[in-house]
Amino acid sequence: MKKKIRKVFAFCFLALLNGVVSGTVTAAEPKTGVVSRHVVTGRVFDHSDGMSLPGVSVSVKGSRQGAITDQSGYFKIDNIAGNSVVVAVSCLGYASAEYPVSFLSGKASSLAIGLKPELLMGREVVVIGEQLKGQAKALNQQKNSDNITNIIAADQIGKFPDSNMGDALKRIPGISVFGDQGEARFAHIRGTEPRFNSVMINGERIPSAEAEGRSVQLDLVPADMIQTIEVNKTFAPDMDADAIGGSVNLITKVPSGKRVSVTAAGGANLIEGTGGGRYQFAGTYGDRFFDGRLGVVVSASYYDNSFGSDDIEAAWERDEDGKAVLDEFEIRTYEIQRIRRSLSAGLDYRFNENHLLKFTGIYNWREDWENRYRASYKDLLEDKAKIVYQDKAGVDKNARLEDQKMMSFALGGEHDFGRLSIDWQASFAKASEERPNERYIDIIAEEIDDFAVDVSNPRKPLVSVSDAFSGGISDNGKWKRDELTEEYQYSEDIDTNFALNLKYRVSDAVKLKFGGRFRDKSKKRNNEFYEYDPVDGDAFMDSVYGNLTDLDKERFLAGEKYRPGNFVSSDFLGSLDLDSDDFDKEEALEELAENFTAKEQIKAAYAMATWDATEKLRIIGGVRLEHTRNEYDAFFYDDDADTLTPVSGAPKEYYNVLPYIHLLYKLDDRTNIRFAYTHSLARPDYFDLAPYRQLDDDAIYIGNPSLEPTISKNIDVIIERYLGNVGVLSAGLFYKDISDFIVTRKTTDSAYALYQPVNGGDGSVSGIELSAQFQMPFLKGLGLYLNYTYTDSQISNFNIEGRETDDLPLPGSPEHTFNASLSYENGLFTVRFSGNYHSDFIDSEEGSIGVNSWEDRYYDSSFTLDLNGAYRFSKELQLFFEISNLSNQPMRFYQGEKQYVAQEEWYDRKFLVGLKADL
Repeated sequence: MKKKIRKVFAFCFLALLNGVVSGTVTAAEPKTGVVSRHVVTGRVFDHSDGMSLPGVSVSVKGSRQGAITDQSGYFKIDNIAGNSVVVAVSCLGYASAEYPVSFLSGKASSLAIGLKPELLMGREVVVIGEQLKGQAKALNQQKNSDNITNIIAADQIGKFPDSNMGDALKRIPGISVFGDQGEARFAHIRGTEPRFNSVMINGERIPSAEAEGRSVQLDLVPADMIQTIEVNKTFAPDMDADAIGGSVNLITKVPSGKRVSVTAAGGANLIEGTGGGRYQFAGTYGDRFFDGRLGVVVSASYYDNSFGSDDIEAAWERDEDGKAVLDEFEIRTYEIQRIRRSLSAGLDYRFNENHLLKFTGIYNWREDWENRYRASYKDLLEDKAKIVYQDKAGVDKNARLEDQKMMSFALGGEHDFGRLSIDWQASFAKASEERPNERYIDIIAEEIDDFAVDVSNPRKPLVSVSDAFSGGISDNGKWKRDELTEEYQYSEDIDTNFALNLKYRVSDAVKLKFGGRFRDKSKKRNNEFYEYDPVDGDAFMDSVYGNLTDLDKERFLAGEKYRPGNFVSSDFLGSLDLDSDDFDKEEALEELAENFTAKEQIKAAYAMATWDATEKLRIIGGVRLEHTRNEYDAFFYDDDADTLTPVSGAPKEYYNVLPYIHLLYKLDDRTNIRFAYTHSLARPDYFDLAPYRQLDDDAIYIGNPSLEPTISKNIDVIIERYLGNVGVLSAGLFYKDISDFIVTRKTTDSAYALYQPVNGGDGSVSGIELSAQFQMPFLKGLGLYLNYTYTDSQISNFNIEGRETDDLPLPGSPEHTFNASLSYENGLFTVRFSGNYHSDFIDSEEGSIGVNSWEDRYYDSSFTLDLNGAYRFSKELQLFFEISNLSNQPMRFYQGEKQYVAQEEWYDRKFLVGLKADL
């Protein structure tokens, strides 16, 4: 197999070398010399503002030759017969145009095509507004893609109140998002959990700042830094295969026409006790120089948000009679400042119509400064309970810092030698998370016999204690220090790779493509954890009593009956000199078993062919081969001897052969029927493969180097009807046959609960996807955006003892997902009212599937409402506003049955008002 791959690449290299030496690889000219072959190149842009139009269909009238404009609006059509032709340009939302072209001997013809933004409403020609321009850009790219995809353009993103990429993604059919602290963080695509999906920037998969896995935190990337979001739901052989549900490709801003834009906004979060301020600044500059050869675009974004949340959490058990009883209960409140910075750049240099060199880069930096106050009521099933009041803080700003960074840089080129064209890209990406000086202090009251548990409403359970404890920590002799710890956490994920693609035009109807990719990854986590014991415990507690803070609120969002009470002040905790002689210090070895290093290499090669069998039918087929090699180093903790031993796993290698076929049938110019049969995979999370053993309270966690990747065989069918008023109607079916999905198995054969990731069995996901976007034909300016996805998932061959015959859906798979928005635009004023819904599903986090159905943890259904709009003072200046979470929707989990709350976290509403200038 390796020899065959080397032969393929040797052939590609020789072909490339031949093209470079000769300067061109031209189509074979007829021996009679009566037919000349020519080239048309050009750029298509919006006539009203000069901005490039991607996804536009450009064709030679009367022939099957044509091209689709790229993200910068450029196109190229070669091998044109004759000395004069007519070039036709078609774009939804813009007036169609035709351009006669006469060729000079031996020269390419170049066109600058400015399209007028307008559409025909009945007999009236209407100039489309800014809202429809974004929709038109997205739909044109979606319509002319070879695979099943959904696209959102930057203009569309700005029409929703979405601060990060996850919030923008939830508007797309078949996508639900998993939130954290009121912002979308991970995406579920077509009923598959986040680790079954991939996130890319400019076509390159980006690494994860998450310590253990591959899932990328979408709240790292501001929405205003992206030009286009592509969600690929089917894959071709020339695309990375590691995405079962879909891949999210974030395309940064690319050089276009001259552009200067500035945004400034301010607002507030309405939750009590957090400061509540929101501030946002962004700017973009772009232009082309040297007669358009050099394009430059630079963007920057800054976002500062002070917010928080109110939270309750519960753990339930069943008693001997099968009745639900409360074992633990927590009241939490969070105070957070989130600062998100981003800088991106895009450059391209066009040597001529055949050769392009390009660079893209983005740097994202998010700081979360967090204080968490947690009151825990434990041992509620015993005669005597205990209360633990915990404060989480840090040294800088006396708050815990979660410092996440992600960067991605890519250098690539496109080279056209006639029949043969080549593109390549070398990239480097890194994601990291650092948590310095993360401190916890636990103050505990034990042997409490005066308490009562009220579970008459299991959605809102309540624990009542005597007056000596109801107000939290106090100097009444009932409290003592339980723990004082400090931890340093650092994880990083580095990805370097090189990809090469070669395209060979056999004829106007048949094109071959082949190439490969080499990816080298390294991932590590390096934590330090220390426990501290005050030398003078009584004096320390006296200091604690003198540094308390009252966290009670007039309006605790989870319920006014919940009173957090007095906690240790975060200022006091952050100011402690733990390295002084006042404290004894001990390293906690059991916590260090989380440390690991991983290396992964992926080598891929593919071959594919595109055949335009008729003017209406396109067939794409091919195969992709991927070879994966993993190496891991971890630690084994022996709790009996209290020792930590380094361990290494034997290298693991495996091959995956992945066939693909796509059919695209065009009923007419605006109606597509698509069919795809594809294979895809999801590799195990890094830490799951590491040969570790870790002790955590009453649980033991061990890794599993024998894990196999999850494989999926996918069938997709969809029909799309694009409307002349810049809309689309689509209906699709999808089916995924999934084998070897991974789940954490829990066993309780010893004094500890044992958790280990295993290949849990097989499953399937099937569904229906419906979407509609259109302008109301009789109500000028009114638009509707609707999509609905039904998903049915099932587990078979379940490898969890005691659950083999249970009828369970796959984790992370909501049955219903629905998006809707109603918009109005009259040229000056724009307003949009949006709703987003998903039904409940089994959580995909570790341990969410228990030893029985009562222990299963579900992410509850969610319905959010948002309102946003803008008023345009002039072509250059507009005022905008956003009101998010109008429904005040909490993030809620439940255990076993819907009424038994496991977690309910509330964020309240937030708003933003600002000015945007396009100069």
